[in-house]
Amino acid sequence: MSGRLPGWAALALAASLALTGCTDKDDQARAKGGARAGGSLPNIVLISIDTLRADHLGCYGYERKTSPRIDRLAAEGALFENMISSTSWTLPAHAALFTGLADSVHGCLDMDQRLDESRVTLAERLKAVGYATVGFFSGPAMHSIFGIAQGFDQYADCTSFASMTMKTLASGRSLDGGEIRQAAHADITNPRVYQEVQSWLRQNQHRPFFLFIHMWDVHADYIPPPPYDRMFDPDYEGPVTGKDFATDSSINADMPERDLRHLIALYDGEIAWTDHHVGMILDDLDTLGLRQSTIVTLLSDHGDEHFEHGLKGHRKTLYDEVIRVPLIIRYPGQVPPGRRLAEQARMIDVLPTLLDLAGLPSTNDVMGHSLTPLFSGGKLAGDTLAISELFSEGRRLRSFRRLDRKVIYIAGTQRARGYNLLADPGEQVPLTANSPWGKLMIEDARLGNKWLADFQKIVKPVSVASGELPENVRRQLESLGYIGASGQGGGQTDSP
Repeated sequence: MSGRLPGWAALALAASLALTGCTDKDDQARAKGGARAGGSLPNIVLISIDTLRADHLGCYGYERKTSPRIDRLAAEGALFENMISSTSWTLPAHAALFTGLADSVHGCLDMDQRLDESRVTLAERLKAVGYATVGFFSGPAMHSIFGIAQGFDQYADCTSFASMTMKTLASGRSLDGGEIRQAAHADITNPRVYQEVQSWLRQNQHRPFFLFIHMWDVHADYIPPPPYDRMFDPDYEGPVTGKDFATDSSINADMPERDLRHLIALYDGEIAWTDHHVGMILDDLDTLGLRQSTIVTLLSDHGDEHFEHGLKGHRKTLYDEVIRVPLIIRYPGQVPPGRRLAEQARMIDVLPTLLDLAGLPSTNDVMGHSLTPLFSGGKLAGDTLAISELFSEGRRLRSFRRLDRKVIYIAGTQRARGYNLLADPGEQVPLTANSPWGKLMIEDARLGNKWLADFQKIVKPVSVASGELPENVRRQLESLGYIGASGQGGGQTDSP
């Protein structure tokens, strides 16, 4: 049953964190002075594997051998056992990753909004000090129309349906629609992503670079190519193929246990298929002699539900199966190998951590803090309360999580569920508000809401309506003939 905890307006507890608002981008650029004294800038490779649950990786204790190369990466660096995303789906999670701000603060909450240009992204901060910045993405929610490409010199679409995407944008339709979703769910992107990354690295290895790699294929549909399709369940002869995961009504909470096991085996096959390509990227870094000079960070934006709480997929809840994600950082000489860190880390902590590891000055306009003190046995500078939010497709949820407890609210109401994560890590037994744990969670929620309120003063969500296309997207549509110079539709019907 649900306990009744305070609504969003009950903000009586003063925040214990000293927080400041965002500064102007020119001020940010001037504030950046370079790498550590006498040293050169390290390369930064940031790999985001869409929809990857931490608990399906060998290095996080999974029994199947889904991830030998990711496991090796973890052994060569540091693994965060309790990394919490800002949400349970792609777009706002990456906006939080790139800005160091909670979702309701960076303002890019759904696919009818884009990141405001006043937000300062990781790519912009790195470009300001001399980095070459490049991103390769493979899912529709990562398109530059949503503003998350700010600061990238190059930001490339590795999907197989880029032409359809441009036509959709030119017609003023949403990238969240059925046609684009269907194409994305059926797409196989790892080979294209890898080929683009390999080509770019060979040509750009001689200057400091920030390389962002978004890998989509773990995302549904669960259709790994051979031999990964039968790797973890070779004897299955039933009807489940992994196709149409979201729309197939036979994939439900009451499906036969044997079919569910095969579905999960296909998900695991997607992980192994993606792990193979991660390994090839890491091998290329070694071949080019870049291992020692490169910070490699691997994480996920969110996980996927397999009916642990009666639902499938993601973008529906804020339970741990969708917000607890992997975080692994390797940087030889700076990050001790084989470190397993139990402290709670958050999506908003990645930006300040990477700046710190690169020897760049800290910034006070983000909500996260650097995790680097943990590498030498130190303590973190601020509170580790993790705030996750979901304001999409009719859901209005916010959770506040610590290592031992968590509360999930329905925004605008006093309806909430709290959980003792030590005794109930699967979040199956809600607590009552008047229990000792419930009272602690009330305090967490009050503190978290005050913290958000202090930062929300800077929120300026921007529509992604066709009449407000970002200039770079408009130029691209014009160059392809989808719209004229004044914005009218062009005559071209197929992308080159």
